[in-house]
Amino acid sequence: MRLRSILSLALALALALAMTSGCAVAQTAEPAEVVVWHTFTNDQDATLNAIADEFNASQTAAKVVVQSQPYQDFLPNVLSAVSNGVGPNIIINYASTASDYVEEGLVADIGKYIDDPQIGIPSFKDSLPAALVEEAYGFVDGKMHAWPLVTTGPIFFYNKTLYDELGLKAPETWAELAENSKKIYEAKGIPGFAADSITDIGQTLIMQNGSGYIDAENKTILWNSPEAIERLEWYVDLLKSGAFALNPTGDYFSNDFNSGLLASYAGSCAGVPYITPDGFEYAVAPLPQDGPVKWYPAWNRGFIIFADDETAEKASYEFAKFYASAENNVRWVKSMIALSPYDYTSETESYNAFLAENPALAAVQANLPYAGFLPSVTGSATVRTELEKAVKLAAGGQLTIVEAVAEAEKVCNDALQGK
Repeated sequence: MRLRSILSLALALALALAMTSGCAVAQTAEPAEVVVWHTFTNDQDATLNAIADEFNASQTAAKVVVQSQPYQDFLPNVLSAVSNGVGPNIIINYASTASDYVEEGLVADIGKYIDDPQIGIPSFKDSLPAALVEEAYGFVDGKMHAWPLVTTGPIFFYNKTLYDELGLKAPETWAELAENSKKIYEAKGIPGFAADSITDIGQTLIMQNGSGYIDAENKTILWNSPEAIERLEWYVDLLKSGAFALNPTGDYFSNDFNSGLLASYAGSCAGVPYITPDGFEYAVAPLPQDGPVKWYPAWNRGFIIFADDETAEKASYEFAKFYASAENNVRWVKSMIALSPYDYTSETESYNAFLAENPALAAVQANLPYAGFLPSVTGSATVRTELEKAVKLAAGGQLTIVEAVAEAEKVCNDALQGK
């Protein structure tokens, strides 16, 4: 039971005691408080707060309180707070984040509310792509602990002016990207490519080359394999050569790209507002596909509702349902520059007008048929971290990629097995 619930119970007991002792106490039903923690800024922050205000005005059973939190160490802070019973009711994040709470019983079973005959959402599963249903329910207990709201994904941002000058075209394969990047580095002395998320590029490379990622049944990683090592070594060699860049000068590569220090990069479609080129024209394209398997790391972010008493969980569910309605889902995807996963949203005129104005989303849609599902199990967050660490150790020359992956394998397997 969460601290807020304990306080509510204590208040109820105090009221009951006062009544039995002859005191006349006016009983008022206080709305259930739903606390949302987030790190959004600008339009996303404004949209989240606006929808919360509208929900609060629409009924009296629940009151949503939106609280902005520091971006740095957000997830560790959430984990610490929730584990101690004083955290939020809701965060908006990825299914892999929810997996860290499942075995301890700290996340709500959203599915039991969605399937409820009185307050549920008929045909909810039918409104989502099969891969997203699998991800929403793809936890060790088979229950739904992630409620998708938007789909984003990495796309290829490139300096079109520079590409045209050197007679290059947007790459469709990783091999073409490597050749372009080498030519750019030789001609201009700047890296031809970088990735905002080393982990996601690493996952893409190894999955497209036919490697597995996590064996959920045996709780081990699968990317200490010849297929994975081959692609990771290819990536590391390009990082070492200077044709690819490893670390941005700021938090993301958009600043380096804007200032002409980088010719192209893989970043989220949601990063379009941060692209402000200094003296050149830019363009976008789908992320390359190269290898025996078509695969793409679509990012599905949505509500994670933490376990609480039934009143608090229902109040959180009602807010999430309000937020996921077609009208509000359109508002949220616009603020995120993202795709909606829902059929009912995709049928609205406003959503389709929004898509027509955003070529970055078309670049994501081109790869969505190949969107892959990765297991959301305890330790999967550690696997992500260790993949990035292995690439950085090898690129920095501290270890070979074979040594770095072997070192990562032990850490990952221990985390997956709860050691």
